[in-house]
Amino acid sequence: MKNIATMLMLFIALTATAQRDHHKGEDLSAEQQATLHTKKMTLALVLETSQSEKVYQILLDQAQKRKARHDERKSQDKSKLTKEERFARENERLDSKIAMQNKMKNILTEEQFKLWRKMNHKKNKRRGRSDHRNSRRR
Repeated sequence: MKNIATMLMLFIALTATAQRDHHKGEDLSAEQQATLHTKKMTLALVLETSQSEKVYQILLDQAQKRKARHDERKSQDKSKLTKEERFARENERLDSKIAMQNKMKNILTEEQFKLWRKMNHKKNKRRGRSDHRNSRRR
């Protein structure tokens, strides 16, 4: 009886963990994602209306591109990427981040921009990503 109860508890725990692993916002449209992200940024950075509208357009474009890449990856073969493909993807990702940073720098005040960079650094650190990995090795 104890074994059955243990197995049942283990099954419930695994099921709950598996359901929690879905990405937030995966079922939201690009417009909904951009709206929510813009509102969070407006609250955190105290954006003016004109700034919020510009940020929304940037985030909407970003969300639409992300959805398109996601759909493209789903339809592709699941085989491993070649070294050149990995390089191209990473290069594209970094170019996108640089462009995003430049756009945000043009919209935000200096103080808001510093706070935005700090927020993004913390978010990336939580996700286990760091674009500053190589800078620490020098």
